[in-house]
Amino acid sequence: MAATIKAPFEQVVLSHGAAEAARCITLELLGARVAPSQPGTRGGLTTPMRVVTVEGLSEPVARAVGSVARALGAEVDHLPVVPQILGSDVALVAMPHVDPLGRLHDPGPVALTTQRAGARLLVDISLSVGALPLDVAEMGADALVGDVQRWLLGPEGLALAWLSPALGDDVPARMRATTGPFARGSLLALARSVGWLLMYVELPWVVARTGRLARRLYGSLAGIHGVELVAERAAHAGLLAFRIIGWDAEQAAEELSRSAFVIADVESEADVVRVSVGAWNREDELDRFVERVAELAAHTPASLPRRPSLTILRGPLDHDR
Repeated sequence: MAATIKAPFEQVVLSHGAAEAARCITLELLGARVAPSQPGTRGGLTTPMRVVTVEGLSEPVARAVGSVARALGAEVDHLPVVPQILGSDVALVAMPHVDPLGRLHDPGPVALTTQRAGARLLVDISLSVGALPLDVAEMGADALVGDVQRWLLGPEGLALAWLSPALGDDVPARMRATTGPFARGSLLALARSVGWLLMYVELPWVVARTGRLARRLYGSLAGIHGVELVAERAAHAGLLAFRIIGWDAEQAAEELSRSAFVIADVESEADVVRVSVGAWNREDELDRFVERVAELAAHTPASLPRRPSLTILRGPLDHDR
C-alpha cells in the first residue's frame, strides 16, 4: 500500500474504511488545540477553532471530519474552494484530490495556504489512488485517506491512511492501536490485489494506460455534439462525468446499460452520468460506448429507436425465494 503513494511503510496505516481513518486523523490533527480534561472538569478548546471541508469531498470523509470537529467544539465551514487566505483560527482543511464529478484538484496551492495559516491539510485520494500517479512528497499534505476498492481492486471495508512524519513518529502507532484488528481474509484479499498490480502488472503501466484511455474517452465524448463534460480537458481523472442534452441522467444511464456493456452511475444532484476507465478496458469497448452515446445525443428519449431487450427465461434449477 505504501508503494502506491511512494511513502515509507511506517507512515501508512490501514483502517476499516475511509470514515474511520478520517475520524482518527481529525482527532490527531485537532488534538493539539484541545486542552485535556482534569478531574472534575471538562476539556475544551484552548483557542477558537474552525475546520474547512471542500465541496467534492467524499460523503463518509466529510461526515467524519465534521462530526469530530463539532464534538471538539470547532465550527465547520463547507466551501466550494479553499480561500487564498485563511484565518489563524482555521486548524484543518479537508479536500478531495478527485471529486465525484471526475475533476482533478491540485493540493499543492492549498498546502501553501494552509502552511501560511498554521493549519493542517487532509486530502481524500479515494478516487485517484491506483488511477493517477501519486507521490506524498509532492502533494504537500499532512495526511491522506483513501478507500482501496476502486482502482486498487481491494475489498470493501478497508482504507489506507498516510500521516506526515512532521506529525510525529508516534501518531501512526496510535492510529494502528485504534483501527485494528482486521479480518485475515480482507487483508489477504488486499495484499493479493495490490501485489498483483505492483509486481505482475506493474503499477506505472496501470496508471499510464488508465490515463491514456481516459484521455481517449474524454476526447471522443467531447467531439460529440450534444454532450457536455463536467471536468476540464486538462484536469480530469479516470472518472468522467457528462450530460447528454435532451436526456436526464437516469434515462441516459438506463438506455446505455441496455445496449452496451457498461456500468454507469448517476449523480442525481448534478444530473450527470458517471463512468470510470481502468487499465483493463479495451479500446474497442470504449469506441462502442462512444458510438452509443453519440446515438443518444442525436435523438431524444421519444425519437430514439428502441432496441430489443434480452429476456431471461426461468431454468429448471431456479427456485422461488
